[in-house]
Amino acid sequence: MNSREKGKRGERRWRDVLRDAGFLHARRGIQFSGSPDSPDVACPELPSLHFEVKAVEALNIWRAMAQAIADAGPAKTPVVAHTRNRSGWLVTMRAEDWLTLIRSSDLVAPPAAPSLPPSDFRPSPSAFSAPLVAPPPITPDPSPLTRAPQPAPESLP
Repeated sequence: MNSREKGKRGERRWRDVLRDAGFLHARRGIQFSGSPDSPDVACPELPSLHFEVKAVEALNIWRAMAQAIADAGPAKTPVVAHTRNRSGWLVTMRAEDWLTLIRSSDLVAPPAAPSLPPSDFRPSPSAFSAPLVAPPPITPDPSPLTRAPQPAPESLP
């Protein structure tokens, strides 16, 4: 099988992965010179993503991502979906795009209550400049009911 046929088969497989995930309108893109209007797989339900699909044994991910970035244009997020024989799919995207995506999802936990400072926290030396002084001991005020009996004073001669 030539590489063009293998590429088409990979695009159809990625389209099927998207459809199985509920993106029922995913389809192979119109194949002409790379542009935002011609992703390898188009998915109307994910309009801000530009899919570059690679089905190769030895992928140069940097080259694939550079192609996705160039083809995506400024308005779309470049995504490389890639696989090799007898393997599952992987998705690669720029870290800043992933962080934007994850922040807008429901996967981010709400802010927690204030906690201890991080383990690399180092208090300033002035935090220890005041001397530690122990408080005075607390002595209970004896009430007449709990007072121990006192010996009678001896009479003087």
